[in-house]
Amino acid sequence: MKESLSSFLVGQISFYHYDFTAQALSKLSRGFDRDIKDIEAMYKQKLFSLSNLRDCFEAIAPELIRFPSLNPDMLRSRVDNFIERCEDNLEDDQS
Repeated sequence: MKESLSSFLVGQISFYHYDFTAQALSKLSRGFDRDIKDIEAMYKQKLFSLSNLRDCFEAIAPELIRFPSLNPDMLRSRVDNFIERCEDNLEDDQS
């Protein structure tokens, strides 16, 4: 995963746009309605791809045991469900 997509300076304040796929995974792990809406908006803006989301989850999945507050099975389910919904919406849009 990329450390940051871009950064810029305004006055003495630096702003960073971190890897959107990592942000999506983080928001999926929390699972709040607002987070899901954020992820949907990020996806619609093409800030990450579904294949990269799945690949990044698979890359971190073996290490999730180190984080007891995260349930790997729940996160996998949320990732899979999000991808499935997006793919279904894409098919509906093409019909």
